[in-house]
Amino acid sequence: MIIAYKIIAGDINLNISSPFIFDVNETLKSMTLIKHVFKIFSVATLLLTTSVVAGDFLVDTTIYDTPNDYVYGGASRYGIDKMDVQWADNGLITVDVYTNFVNYNARTYAGGEKIVFGDLLISTAGTSDFDYAFSLSEGRNDKYKNHHWYKTKTWNNEGKLIEVDSTTTSDQYHNGSDNIGHGDVITAGDAVADGNWSVDNYGEWTGVTDKLSFSFNVTGIDAFQDASQLAFSWAMSCANDIIHGVVNVDRPQTNSIPEPTTFLLVLLALGLMAKRRHKKINHFSA
Repeated sequence: MIIAYKIIAGDINLNISSPFIFDVNETLKSMTLIKHVFKIFSVATLLLTTSVVAGDFLVDTTIYDTPNDYVYGGASRYGIDKMDVQWADNGLITVDVYTNFVNYNARTYAGGEKIVFGDLLISTAGTSDFDYAFSLSEGRNDKYKNHHWYKTKTWNNEGKLIEVDSTTTSDQYHNGSDNIGHGDVITAGDAVADGNWSVDNYGEWTGVTDKLSFSFNVTGIDAFQDASQLAFSWAMSCANDIIHGVVNVDRPQTNSIPEPTTFLLVLLALGLMAKRRHKKINHFSA
């Protein structure tokens, strides 16, 4: 017996009645089910992948300086606006400090010494117990004056992440005349990572606050990998203004992604069921 049928708008209309109608419909239902399972599998995979990719940054936040705080020597020269902190999932930490002092580094004096950029202090405990610092290996005593009123000028330098053993904040450390000239941290240990720091002077007439940027990678450093909070502190060597704050580390949730084998087995089983029913229909039709 030959069964003639046609598909209209996704439904099956049989031209003749047959004892095998149930088997044909079941076979087509199985095939439809396979398509649905495959769609679900594709959508689920996409969603899970999106969830993983979405966690590009462990930290992506801004620390603002205390509003209307008193700045020794004037905010137009020493003022700090904010600090942007990013920690990417590839281990790269970038800290951008926006300060008017960029234009005056090594051009002003206190106690007979030049006032210069200080090092960036870091606490992996999220407290004032700073255990790391990003030290400026070169360029600390250079001048970063931009003679173009509207054109950005950029300088790039090398630095290093070092271990320190000090609870002193940038304010406490730098606010002493004997320390003004160099800006280093009190005690320094071993260098644990190389890094870079840069200066962007946007031009005096742009109205944009200049930027001092630190960049270093902490991959493989246990203290950072175990940290739930990080604290940062920075000031120029005279500490006429200072910025510090604590940021939370947003660890990505571990997604339980079923193995693809599980989905493939389901699809294979449904395919075999459909094939067996198809063979059964052909057998009786013969």
